Amino acid sequence: MQHISVAGRLGAVSVVILLVTLVAGCYSSPLEEARKQVSVGTLRDDAIRILSEKAWYHQPCPNRITIDDLFFFGSHKYDKAEVVIVTSEPIAGVFVVYDLGSFEPYAWHAAYQDCLQRKQFED
Repeated sequence: MQHISVAGRLGAVSVVILLVTLVAGCYSSPLEEARKQVSVGTLRDDAIRILSEKAWYHQPCPNRITIDDLFFFGSHKYDKAEVVIVTSEPIAGVFVVYDLGSFEPYAWHAAYQDCLQRKQFED
């Protein structure tokens, strides 16, 4: 029977920890990915086109002056979906992105309850 030395065990544990750290570090949230593709100053129409490529649902939510565009990623469940919110304002007659952000699920539920179409989500 072979005995693995303490140094061998520590080496194996170190490799496992390194792999877990690398895998966890590779995850980018939908907001991080959106910020890589869309920046402040981007035309709203371009932002919608770009983010709609990976989002499974897009919902425009007009305000009095600005427009919040909600893009949903990940889970299709109402309580688990990840949202990216792109806010645009009119400049010289064209809507231009001035903010990209996100909310925790229950925060966007309350903030956008009158705008969202619940039938887009799974139960």
